[in-house]
Amino acid sequence: MQFTVSINQVKALEWGLNSQQALLFAFVYAAPSWAAPVKTEDGIFFALSKAKIVEELPLLTDKADTAYRMLKALDEAGLIELSSTSNITLFRLTKKAQEWNKKEDGSEKYPTPPQVKGRKKIRSTSEKNPSKVGKKSDLGSEKNPTNQDTSNHDTNQDTSHSSQEGSGEPNPPAGKVVALIPVGGEEPRCEIPADMPGTKDQSCKTFKAWANYAMAYRKRYGAWPVWNAKVAGQVSMLVDRLGIDVAHHVAAYFVRINDSKLVSRMHSLGDLLQNAEAYHTQWVTNRQMTGTTARQIEQTQANFSAAEQALEALRAKRAATHAE
Repeated sequence: MQFTVSINQVKALEWGLNSQQALLFAFVYAAPSWAAPVKTEDGIFFALSKAKIVEELPLLTDKADTAYRMLKALDEAGLIELSSTSNITLFRLTKKAQEWNKKEDGSEKYPTPPQVKGRKKIRSTSEKNPSKVGKKSDLGSEKNPTNQDTSNHDTNQDTSHSSQEGSGEPNPPAGKVVALIPVGGEEPRCEIPADMPGTKDQSCKTFKAWANYAMAYRKRYGAWPVWNAKVAGQVSMLVDRLGIDVAHHVAAYFVRINDSKLVSRMHSLGDLLQNAEAYHTQWVTNRQMTGTTARQIEQTQANFSAAEQALEALRAKRAATHAE
């Protein structure tokens, strides 16, 4: 846990940040001094796992999905740029963000020496926090250095900022990034395993729907669903019919329905697409309509109708008796 976080209240108010956003940005602003750099096609970013945010800022939130939504808010405010690999969230500060640590004359309050490859890295300093000098761990090494205000310097790889690429092992779900499997109204997020078939482009309209369906499918059946051109078209049609903000919820919910017909067909996307609107209603009401449930309702209605007919016949008989 990070003991001390310094917030520039003037800038926070100027930028319209609330207290939670200001707390998170103060943490993110210092992250490049210790987070692992990752080279992408768009330049250098820094690895920052949502689990690490939860670990270091327990006052902020205890949910990884909430931490990610707050990162998105900082991105929308023009303070950071977000990116990602298949298994880690990436960020970098914008030009606007650099004003956070500026004096009125434009100079830095706490200058941070530029990083030079092959040399020792000097962390930012303040009166309360003396500088520390040490070599930066290589990306993928057992441990990555953490912030100087953090109590636990033995951060394990579960919550470190290493991209963990090249480990040769699939990435296990870590908490509920983009695969959203609704549980109790929440939208828990989990890192997408590298071996998941299908699109990995998070900007694609079918990404979340497919990721939810695929993750729920693997959880239930122990294997990934098949991805091909037909399946891609079905997912696209599902999103068109239900909407991009809802389709992924319904897709995950569908795989949990314990209907004998669906189970025997292993919850095929064709079945989901055929009755998409009905499954949407089941998701909204959280009431599964299986074949057995439908027969029970039918039988209940039949019994009710029979009772109504019997009562009507009795009334007719009584009316005839009084008429005589």
